[in-house]
Amino acid sequence: MMANKVIDWAVLFDLDETLVLTSEIESLRRKPWARAYAAFPKTRLPNGTVQFLEKISDKARLGVVTKTPRPYAEKLLSYHNMNIPVLAAYHDVRNVKPHPEALLLAAEKLGIEPSKCFYVGDDAKDVQAARSAKFIPVGICWGNPVDIGLSYICTSWDEVYDEILRLIPG
Repeated sequence: MMANKVIDWAVLFDLDETLVLTSEIESLRRKPWARAYAAFPKTRLPNGTVQFLEKISDKARLGVVTKTPRPYAEKLLSYHNMNIPVLAAYHDVRNVKPHPEALLLAAEKLGIEPSKCFYVGDDAKDVQAARSAKFIPVGICWGNPVDIGLSYICTSWDEVYDEILRLIPG
């Protein structure tokens, strides 16, 4: 009988333009929020997102860290049928990214040391927050690459997966 494998790594994600492509509703993300919620059909997942989450969940615990309000993040994740166990959002912390508070809160909720956490994001503030929290930053870009402070930026979930596996020992 095989013992359950202990997962002692975490992969956390920025939400907008990383885990979910939301640029189509950017201008609606102000009060009243109902307009943004009604526009969720204009959002989409980057190619391979569902498969990536299934593969990486065997290697790491998952979470989302976002500067957006919790109700928006919860509704957007639910709309796209993503059951990610930990969410740290705007109202959960005093300081938002690039401050590391939300990342550290998510790591604490997952029970994972910050040095064993990856943070996948599309913005320089994501990289800054990851570094401040002692996370391993992973850059992602779904369009034209921009300078976010990393020497290498992934352009697909396959590249993110390979980058994470390269850094997880064993």
